[in-house]
Amino acid sequence: MKTSNILQILVLACILFTACTDNFDEINSNPNAPEGVSANLLTSTVTSEITRTLTQEGYSDGNSITQLMAKNNFPGFAQFDWGDQGMWNFFYGILPEIDDILQISRNEETQNSTYEGIALTLRALCFANLTDLYGNVPYSEALAGDTENIFTPVYDSQEMIYNGVLQDLADADAALAVNQSITGTTGDVIYNGNPTQWRKLANSLRLRYLLRISKQRDVSQEMQAVVSTGNYIQTNADNATLTYSGTSNTDSWPESTGRIGGFDEKSLCDTALEYFNTFNDPRLDIWFDRNSEGNWVGMPIGLNQDNARAFDDANSPSRLDVELFYNSATQAEAYIIKNSEVQFILAEASERGIITGDAAAYYNAGVRASLSYWGVADTVIDSYLAQPAVAYNGSLELLLTQKTIALWNVDYQGWMNYRRTGLPALEPGPDTLNGALYPVRFLYPSSEQTLNTANYQAAVSAMGGDTINVKGWWETGTRY
Repeated sequence: MKTSNILQILVLACILFTACTDNFDEINSNPNAPEGVSANLLTSTVTSEITRTLTQEGYSDGNSITQLMAKNNFPGFAQFDWGDQGMWNFFYGILPEIDDILQISRNEETQNSTYEGIALTLRALCFANLTDLYGNVPYSEALAGDTENIFTPVYDSQEMIYNGVLQDLADADAALAVNQSITGTTGDVIYNGNPTQWRKLANSLRLRYLLRISKQRDVSQEMQAVVSTGNYIQTNADNATLTYSGTSNTDSWPESTGRIGGFDEKSLCDTALEYFNTFNDPRLDIWFDRNSEGNWVGMPIGLNQDNARAFDDANSPSRLDVELFYNSATQAEAYIIKNSEVQFILAEASERGIITGDAAAYYNAGVRASLSYWGVADTVIDSYLAQPAVAYNGSLELLLTQKTIALWNVDYQGWMNYRRTGLPALEPGPDTLNGALYPVRFLYPSSEQTLNTANYQAAVSAMGGDTINVKGWWETGTRY
């Protein structure tokens, strides 16, 4: 058994033990002491686990909440029947591994600035996801179990967490700029330890998160500084992706290892079909199959179980492409961020006057990057961009609709954009369990209410409640 698989099992065992004992002590404890495990083995685990998990979340639920995909069976998520969502335990389970890499990279005997930059980038990514999904979360004391015996950590404000995330990414950029090589096997499944590529990733995430808080804060100077350096993802060759080898279930596209019945539960959403028809979009035929009658049929979002099954039986909505997303273990990739998203970030920032630049040029580059990634020929892309419905006209709705489509499978990033901008407009389905409201966060895990009661209650009070409708700090700004 490969060492990386052993480490993955250890991480999973730690998380399962946490779930069974409901003990925050174990979440905050570091099961792998830095002196006992090498940085490359830990890096193999964290780069693989984070990339695969984020993409699987996007495929399963992120595409549903942005109404690119609908489910004809077990559709409760799109009805907003939300209880404990699993990302809390995942991120707090993987963060101690990242902290180990950081400590190893700073130890005198094992010092390496590239590993330091990798660890800082991944730490920022995890905490940004946590606060984006939940709001106020443990941050300053989250990893203090071993060092300070703090096992009931305080929840910090989203603004404070974002300050830390952005500082980590700035520090990562500085560490990676040293351009120190890694001797031997790097363990990095994304860029194989290439500091130049990791620097582009760190700065691309800075652009993502700076734009995210731009309703609250003037981020012009910081975003422009990143753009001016050019050290960010600018081509599809720079994409932060993981290509599956297909040699085992762990190293295969997850859907390819499951049952066909589970795969068939996912269909084209009628909201997405409207986008695709409006744009005459070739991604429709790449991501989905026509139904048995040769038609494209979309399924309404947010139907309950009975109505979803009835609609499916009566209308045979289009399923996901079986060759790409089920029969192949290696064609579909996992990813953290791609060039298309970065280009759309710059397009919006340009359109809003946050940075200088040509919004249309960035928009066209974003569309081109997405279509090219999915194998669309350049000549077809040229014709696509020339269509009146696609040609950029300064419309933020057009820009953000194209961005949402390009964020297919990219965890919950499309939902984050909707929460910040309200675009493209999304409406709850007919069988919603949340009234007329579209949710904006996940609920805190129920275990926090009993094991970290005082800090949980303080967080709920500061947030204004623990419901799926409580907006976070960056959503409530008034700059635009």
